[in-house]
Amino acid sequence: MAKQKRYNGVYSVKGKNGVSYGIDYVHPQTGQRIRKVLKGCNSEADAFEKRSIEIADAARGAINKAYGIQNRGEPVLFTDMVNLYLKNWSADNKESRTDEFRSVRLKEFFHGRLMSDITPFLVEKFKRQMAKDRAKSTVDKWLSLGSQVFEKAKTWGKYNGENPFLKVDRFKVKKGKKPGSLSPDQVYSIMEQIGHSVKRDMVEFCYNTGWRISEITGLRWDDVNPDTGKAWIVDPKNGNTVEIELNDRALELILKQEKNGPFIFSHKNGKPYKTGIPDVFKNAAEKAKVALPKRKAWHILRRTWASMFLQNGGDVETLRALGNWKDYSMPMWYADSADSDRKREILNRIPSPDGRKKPEIEKVVSLSA
Repeated sequence: MAKQKRYNGVYSVKGKNGVSYGIDYVHPQTGQRIRKVLKGCNSEADAFEKRSIEIADAARGAINKAYGIQNRGEPVLFTDMVNLYLKNWSADNKESRTDEFRSVRLKEFFHGRLMSDITPFLVEKFKRQMAKDRAKSTVDKWLSLGSQVFEKAKTWGKYNGENPFLKVDRFKVKKGKKPGSLSPDQVYSIMEQIGHSVKRDMVEFCYNTGWRISEITGLRWDDVNPDTGKAWIVDPKNGNTVEIELNDRALELILKQEKNGPFIFSHKNGKPYKTGIPDVFKNAAEKAKVALPKRKAWHILRRTWASMFLQNGGDVETLRALGNWKDYSMPMWYADSADSDRKREILNRIPSPDGRKKPEIEKVVSLSA
Protein backbone atom coordinates (compact mmCIF):
# COMPACT_ATOMS: atom_id res chain seq x y z
CA MET A 1 0.00 0.00 0.00
CA ALA A 2 1.44 3.38 -1.05
CA LYS A 3 2.19 5.93 1.64
CA GLN A 4 -0.08 8.96 1.79
CA LYS A 5 1.81 12.02 0.54
CA ARG A 6 2.55 14.71 3.14
CA TYR A 7 2.38 18.35 2.17
CA ASN A 8 4.71 20.49 4.29
CA GLY A 9 3.32 23.83 5.34
CA VAL A 10 -0.28 22.79 4.82
CA TYR A 11 -2.84 22.23 7.57
CA SER A 12 -6.55 21.50 7.77
CA VAL A 13 -9.30 23.05 9.88
CA LYS A 14 -12.66 21.38 10.48
CA GLY A 15 -15.62 23.74 10.55
CA LYS A 16 -19.40 23.82 10.14
CA ASN A 17 -19.09 23.79 6.37
CA GLY A 18 -16.57 20.98 6.22
CA VAL A 19 -12.79 20.93 6.01
CA SER A 20 -10.80 24.04 5.04
CA TYR A 21 -7.11 24.12 4.18
CA GLY A 22 -4.49 26.65 5.21
CA ILE A 23 -0.83 27.36 4.57
CA ASP A 24 2.06 28.27 6.84
CA TYR A 25 5.45 29.67 5.79
CA VAL A 26 8.06 32.33 6.55
CA HIS A 27 8.13 35.21 4.11
CA PRO A 28 11.46 35.03 2.20
CA GLN A 29 11.96 38.82 2.16
CA THR A 30 10.57 40.14 5.44
CA GLY A 31 11.00 37.13 7.72
CA GLN A 32 7.34 37.49 8.68
CA ARG A 33 5.50 34.29 9.49
CA ILE A 34 2.43 33.82 7.27
CA ARG A 35 -0.33 31.54 8.46
CA LYS A 36 -3.77 31.72 6.88
CA VAL A 37 -6.73 29.66 5.67
CA LEU A 38 -7.23 29.68 1.88
CA LYS A 39 -10.67 30.26 0.42
CA GLY A 40 -11.93 27.85 -2.24
CA CYS A 41 -9.22 25.29 -1.59
CA ASN A 42 -10.54 21.72 -1.84
CA SER A 43 -7.51 19.59 -1.00
CA GLU A 44 -4.09 19.54 0.60
CA ALA A 45 -2.49 19.23 -2.81
CA ASP A 46 -4.32 22.33 -4.03
CA ALA A 47 -3.25 24.27 -0.93
CA PHE A 48 0.35 23.10 -1.33
CA GLU A 49 0.43 24.29 -4.94
CA LYS A 50 -0.91 27.71 -4.02
CA ARG A 51 1.60 27.92 -1.17
CA SER A 52 4.48 27.20 -3.56
CA ILE A 53 3.27 29.87 -6.00
CA GLU A 54 2.83 32.42 -3.22
CA ILE A 55 6.33 31.81 -1.84
CA ALA A 56 7.85 32.13 -5.34
CA ASP A 57 5.98 35.39 -5.95
CA ALA A 58 7.00 36.70 -2.51
CA ALA A 59 10.66 35.95 -3.29
CA ARG A 60 10.39 38.15 -6.40
CA GLY A 61 8.75 40.96 -4.41
CA ALA A 62 5.21 40.50 -5.69
CA ILE A 63 3.71 40.61 -2.21
CA ASN A 64 1.05 42.17 -0.01
CA LYS A 65 -2.00 43.12 -2.08
CA ALA A 66 -2.23 39.92 -4.12
CA TYR A 67 -2.14 37.71 -1.05
CA GLY A 68 -3.47 39.99 1.67
CA ILE A 69 -0.10 40.18 3.44
CA GLN A 70 0.69 43.42 5.25
CA ASN A 71 4.21 44.72 4.73
CA ARG A 72 5.80 44.93 8.17
CA GLY A 73 9.16 46.25 7.12
CA GLU A 74 12.50 44.69 7.94
CA PRO A 75 12.37 41.84 10.47
CA VAL A 76 13.27 42.97 13.98
CA LEU A 77 13.97 40.81 17.01
CA PHE A 78 11.83 41.68 20.01
CA THR A 79 14.86 41.78 22.33
CA ASP A 80 16.61 44.25 19.99
CA MET A 81 13.53 46.46 20.01
CA VAL A 82 13.36 46.34 23.82
CA ASN A 83 17.00 47.45 24.04
CA LEU A 84 16.32 50.24 21.54
CA TYR A 85 13.33 51.34 23.62
CA LEU A 86 15.41 51.41 26.80
CA LYS A 87 18.16 53.42 25.12
CA ASN A 88 16.12 55.95 23.14
CA TRP A 89 12.96 56.40 25.17
CA SER A 90 13.04 55.07 28.71
CA ALA A 91 16.38 56.71 29.58
CA ASP A 92 14.95 60.16 28.76
CA ASN A 93 11.73 59.65 30.74
CA LYS A 94 12.92 58.95 34.30
CA GLU A 95 12.02 55.25 34.02
CA SER A 96 15.29 53.70 32.88
CA ARG A 97 16.04 51.60 35.98
CA THR A 98 12.43 50.51 36.42
CA ASP A 99 11.95 49.61 32.76
CA GLU A 100 15.31 47.85 32.59
CA PHE A 101 14.34 45.68 35.55
CA ARG A 102 10.90 44.90 34.07
CA SER A 103 12.35 44.08 30.67
CA VAL A 104 14.41 41.13 31.96
CA ARG A 105 11.52 38.63 32.03
CA LEU A 106 10.18 39.87 28.68
CA LYS A 107 13.54 39.38 26.97
CA GLU A 108 14.03 35.95 28.53
CA PHE A 109 10.62 34.64 27.48
CA PHE A 110 10.57 36.09 23.95
CA HIS A 111 14.28 35.57 23.26
CA GLY A 112 15.05 34.85 19.59
CA ARG A 113 11.57 35.78 18.36
CA LEU A 114 10.84 38.38 15.73
CA MET A 115 8.28 41.07 16.50
CA SER A 116 6.07 39.49 13.83
CA ASP A 117 6.30 36.07 15.55
CA ILE A 118 4.72 37.27 18.79
CA THR A 119 0.99 36.54 18.84
CA PRO A 120 -1.73 37.28 21.41
CA PHE A 121 -1.71 33.56 22.27
CA LEU A 122 2.01 33.71 23.04
CA VAL A 123 1.54 36.83 25.17
CA GLU A 124 -1.29 35.11 27.04
CA LYS A 125 1.06 32.17 27.68
CA PHE A 126 3.67 34.57 29.04
CA LYS A 127 1.06 36.18 31.28
CA ARG A 128 -0.10 32.89 32.78
CA GLN A 129 3.38 31.49 33.24
CA MET A 130 4.70 34.61 34.97
CA ALA A 131 1.67 34.79 37.29
CA LYS A 132 2.62 31.45 38.83
CA ASP A 133 5.39 33.00 40.94
CA ARG A 134 4.82 36.74 40.66
CA ALA A 135 2.12 39.14 41.83
CA LYS A 136 -0.54 39.80 39.22
CA SER A 137 0.07 43.54 39.49
CA THR A 138 3.74 42.93 38.61
CA VAL A 139 2.79 40.84 35.56
CA ASP A 140 0.45 43.62 34.44
CA LYS A 141 3.37 46.05 34.50
CA TRP A 142 5.44 43.67 32.35
CA LEU A 143 2.56 43.47 29.87
CA SER A 144 2.30 47.26 29.77
CA LEU A 145 6.01 47.56 29.02
CA GLY A 146 5.72 45.01 26.22
CA SER A 147 2.84 46.98 24.74
CA GLN A 148 4.82 50.23 24.95
CA VAL A 149 7.73 48.61 23.09
CA PHE A 150 5.41 47.58 20.25
CA GLU A 151 3.80 51.02 20.07
CA LYS A 152 7.18 52.77 19.89
CA ALA A 153 8.33 50.30 17.23
CA LYS A 154 5.33 51.31 15.11
CA THR A 155 5.92 55.02 15.74
CA TRP A 156 9.59 54.71 14.78
CA GLY A 157 8.80 52.75 11.61
CA LYS A 158 10.48 49.57 12.85
CA TYR A 159 7.30 47.49 12.79
CA ASN A 160 3.99 47.83 11.00
CA GLY A 161 1.84 45.05 12.40
CA GLU A 162 -0.62 44.65 15.24
CA ASN A 163 0.31 45.03 18.89
CA PRO A 164 -0.36 41.56 20.39
CA PHE A 165 -0.07 42.88 23.95
CA LEU A 166 -3.20 44.98 23.40
CA LYS A 167 -5.17 41.83 22.62
CA VAL A 168 -4.49 40.32 26.05
CA ASP A 169 -6.57 41.36 29.06
CA ARG A 170 -4.81 42.52 32.18
CA PHE A 171 -5.44 40.90 35.54
CA LYS A 172 -8.15 42.54 37.60
CA VAL A 173 -6.19 43.59 40.68
CA LYS A 174 -8.03 45.10 43.59
CA LYS A 175 -6.48 48.24 44.99
CA GLY A 176 -4.90 47.62 48.36
CA LYS A 177 -5.62 49.21 51.65
CA LYS A 178 -4.76 52.91 51.91
CA PRO A 179 -1.19 53.26 53.20
CA GLY A 180 -2.05 55.53 56.13
CA SER A 181 -0.10 58.40 57.67
CA LEU A 182 1.64 59.46 60.87
CA SER A 183 0.58 61.89 63.56
CA PRO A 184 2.74 64.95 64.33
CA ASP A 185 3.71 63.31 67.65
CA GLN A 186 4.91 60.18 65.87
CA VAL A 187 7.04 62.21 63.45
CA TYR A 188 8.55 64.14 66.35
CA SER A 189 9.30 60.89 68.19
CA ILE A 190 11.17 59.60 65.14
CA MET A 191 13.11 62.85 64.79
CA GLU A 192 14.24 62.63 68.41
CA GLN A 193 15.99 59.34 67.59
CA ILE A 194 18.07 60.88 64.76
CA GLY A 195 21.32 62.28 66.11
CA HIS A 196 22.61 63.72 62.83
CA SER A 197 21.30 67.30 62.57
CA VAL A 198 21.17 67.51 58.75
CA LYS A 199 19.37 64.18 58.38
CA ARG A 200 16.94 65.20 61.12
CA ASP A 201 16.28 68.47 59.28
CA MET A 202 15.61 66.53 56.06
CA VAL A 203 12.89 64.55 57.84
CA GLU A 204 11.27 67.71 59.17
CA PHE A 205 11.60 69.40 55.77
CA CYS A 206 9.73 66.51 54.16
CA TYR A 207 7.02 66.70 56.83
CA ASN A 208 6.54 70.40 55.99
CA THR A 209 6.71 70.11 52.20
CA GLY A 210 5.78 66.58 51.18
CA TRP A 211 8.72 66.53 48.76
CA ARG A 212 10.04 63.23 47.43
CA ILE A 213 13.43 62.13 48.79
CA SER A 214 15.11 62.66 45.39
CA GLU A 215 13.75 66.22 45.28
CA ILE A 216 15.15 66.99 48.74
CA THR A 217 18.60 65.53 48.11
CA GLY A 218 18.75 67.33 44.75
CA LEU A 219 17.74 70.76 46.11
CA ARG A 220 20.36 73.44 45.38
CA TRP A 221 20.92 76.90 46.79
CA ASP A 222 20.26 78.34 43.34
CA ASP A 223 16.79 76.76 43.38
CA VAL A 224 15.63 78.73 46.44
CA ASN A 225 14.40 82.33 46.58
CA PRO A 226 14.23 83.39 50.27
CA ASP A 227 12.55 86.70 49.34
CA THR A 228 9.51 85.02 47.76
CA GLY A 229 9.59 81.93 49.98
CA LYS A 230 9.63 79.64 46.95
CA ALA A 231 11.88 76.86 45.64
CA TRP A 232 12.21 75.08 42.31
CA ILE A 233 11.73 71.33 42.04
CA VAL A 234 14.01 70.59 39.10
CA ASP A 235 13.57 67.50 36.90
CA PRO A 236 11.32 65.59 39.33
CA LYS A 237 9.85 62.11 38.97
CA ASN A 238 6.96 63.27 36.77
CA GLY A 239 9.26 65.43 34.61
CA ASN A 240 7.37 68.60 35.52
CA THR A 241 9.89 71.20 36.78
CA VAL A 242 7.93 73.67 38.89
CA GLU A 243 8.35 76.45 41.46
CA ILE A 244 6.69 75.61 44.79
CA GLU A 245 5.75 77.76 47.78
CA LEU A 246 7.35 76.84 51.12
CA ASN A 247 5.99 77.38 54.59
CA ASP A 248 8.00 79.39 57.12
CA ARG A 249 9.46 76.35 58.88
CA ALA A 250 10.67 74.75 55.64
CA LEU A 251 12.43 77.98 54.70
CA GLU A 252 14.02 78.16 58.17
CA LEU A 253 15.36 74.63 57.76
CA ILE A 254 16.97 75.59 54.45
CA LEU A 255 18.57 78.79 55.70
CA LYS A 256 20.10 77.12 58.77
CA GLN A 257 22.18 74.70 56.65
CA GLU A 258 25.88 75.32 56.06
CA LYS A 259 26.88 76.25 52.52
CA ASN A 260 29.37 73.49 51.78
CA GLY A 261 28.64 73.37 48.07
CA PRO A 262 25.81 73.75 45.56
CA PHE A 263 23.47 71.35 47.40
CA ILE A 264 21.55 72.45 50.50
CA PHE A 265 21.40 69.16 52.40
CA SER A 266 24.97 67.99 51.97
CA HIS A 267 28.05 66.44 53.55
CA LYS A 268 30.91 68.60 54.75
CA ASN A 269 32.60 68.04 51.39
CA GLY A 270 29.62 69.55 49.60
CA LYS A 271 28.30 66.32 48.10
CA PRO A 272 24.56 65.66 48.55
CA TYR A 273 23.14 62.84 50.64
CA LYS A 274 22.14 60.31 47.98
CA THR A 275 21.79 57.07 49.91
CA GLY A 276 21.04 55.89 53.41
CA ILE A 277 18.47 58.51 54.39
CA PRO A 278 15.45 56.16 54.23
CA ASP A 279 17.36 53.62 56.35
CA VAL A 280 18.13 56.30 58.94
CA PHE A 281 14.42 57.11 59.04
CA LYS A 282 13.39 53.45 59.39
CA ASN A 283 15.92 52.76 62.15
CA ALA A 284 14.79 55.84 64.07
CA ALA A 285 11.15 54.78 63.73
CA GLU A 286 12.00 51.35 65.09
CA LYS A 287 13.70 52.92 68.13
CA ALA A 288 10.70 55.20 68.63
CA LYS A 289 8.37 52.20 68.30
CA VAL A 290 6.50 53.78 65.39
CA ALA A 291 5.21 51.30 62.80
CA LEU A 292 6.00 52.13 59.18
CA PRO A 293 4.78 50.50 55.94
CA LYS A 294 6.96 47.61 54.76
CA ARG A 295 7.80 49.28 51.46
CA LYS A 296 8.61 52.92 50.73
CA ALA A 297 8.79 53.82 54.41
CA TRP A 298 10.13 57.33 53.71
CA HIS A 299 7.13 58.02 51.50
CA ILE A 300 4.85 57.97 54.53
CA LEU A 301 6.09 61.50 55.25
CA ARG A 302 4.63 62.63 51.92
CA ARG A 303 1.35 60.92 52.80
CA THR A 304 1.40 62.53 56.22
CA TRP A 305 1.97 65.97 54.71
CA ALA A 306 -0.95 65.49 52.28
CA SER A 307 -3.21 64.35 55.12
CA MET A 308 -2.23 67.26 57.37
CA PHE A 309 -2.85 69.70 54.52
CA LEU A 310 -6.41 68.53 53.87
CA GLN A 311 -7.25 68.09 57.54
CA ASN A 312 -6.28 71.69 58.17
CA GLY A 313 -8.62 73.15 55.58
CA GLY A 314 -6.51 72.92 52.40
CA ASP A 315 -8.26 72.34 49.07
CA VAL A 316 -7.52 69.50 46.66
CA GLU A 317 -6.33 71.67 43.77
CA THR A 318 -3.77 73.46 45.94
CA LEU A 319 -2.65 70.10 47.34
CA ARG A 320 -2.18 68.75 43.81
CA ALA A 321 -0.14 71.81 42.80
CA LEU A 322 2.08 71.85 45.91
CA GLY A 323 2.64 68.10 45.70
CA ASN A 324 3.46 68.42 41.98
CA TRP A 325 1.00 65.71 40.94
CA LYS A 326 -0.36 65.74 37.39
CA ASP A 327 -3.90 64.77 38.43
CA TYR A 328 -6.03 64.25 41.53
CA SER A 329 -5.88 60.47 41.84
CA MET A 330 -2.60 60.23 43.77
CA PRO A 331 -3.17 63.03 46.32
CA MET A 332 -6.61 61.62 47.11
CA TRP A 333 -5.07 58.15 47.48
CA TYR A 334 -2.31 59.45 49.75
CA ALA A 335 -4.37 61.60 52.07
CA ASP A 336 -6.10 60.20 55.13
CA SER A 337 -9.28 61.78 56.39
CA ALA A 338 -9.36 63.38 59.81
CA ASP A 339 -10.63 61.64 62.91
CA SER A 340 -14.24 62.13 64.07
CA ASP A 341 -13.55 65.18 66.26
CA ARG A 342 -11.64 66.88 63.47
CA LYS A 343 -14.36 66.13 60.93
CA ARG A 344 -16.99 67.62 63.25
CA GLU A 345 -14.81 70.67 63.78
CA ILE A 346 -14.49 71.23 60.04
CA LEU A 347 -18.23 70.73 59.49
CA ASN A 348 -19.01 73.29 62.19
CA ARG A 349 -16.90 75.79 60.28
CA ILE A 350 -19.49 76.03 57.48
CA PRO A 351 -20.98 79.57 57.68
CA SER A 352 -24.50 79.96 59.09
CA PRO A 353 -27.24 81.33 56.81
CA ASP A 354 -27.59 84.33 59.17
CA GLY A 355 -23.97 85.30 58.57
CA ARG A 356 -22.66 84.44 62.01
CA LYS A 357 -18.99 83.48 62.04
CA LYS A 358 -17.89 80.04 63.13
CA PRO A 359 -14.77 79.53 65.29
CA GLU A 360 -11.51 79.05 63.45
CA ILE A 361 -9.98 75.57 63.27
CA GLU A 362 -7.01 75.21 65.55
CA LYS A 363 -3.74 74.82 63.69
CA VAL A 364 -1.60 71.70 64.15
CA VAL A 365 1.29 72.47 66.44
CA SER A 366 4.66 72.81 64.68
CA LEU A 367 7.15 70.03 65.28
CA SER A 368 9.73 72.55 66.36
CA ALA A 369 7.48 74.28 68.88
